[in-house]
Amino acid sequence: MDDLVGEVGKGFLRGIEYILAEIFFGTICYWVGWPICKFITLGKYPSSSQVVYLEQYGARNTGFWCSVVGMLTLLFSALYLVGKI
Repeated sequence: MDDLVGEVGKGFLRGIEYILAEIFFGTICYWVGWPICKFITLGKYPSSSQVVYLEQYGARNTGFWCSVVGMLTLLFSALYLVGKI
């Protein structure tokens, strides 16, 4: 019985991980960071047709860096709105 509960818990945590990693970081953060990266690089990159998948992230992948910029923007915006900055 403990094994069943453990497996169900693992499945639930994997679903939460997917939501956080793929949907939030790979989609929302990417599209928040994309215009900022376009502005900083004067429209050079990333291209608007680039599709970001978590498996493709690497040190040279601009999609990853757009997602990081978007995440930092959302983080600092939330902290500013809360009044911590």
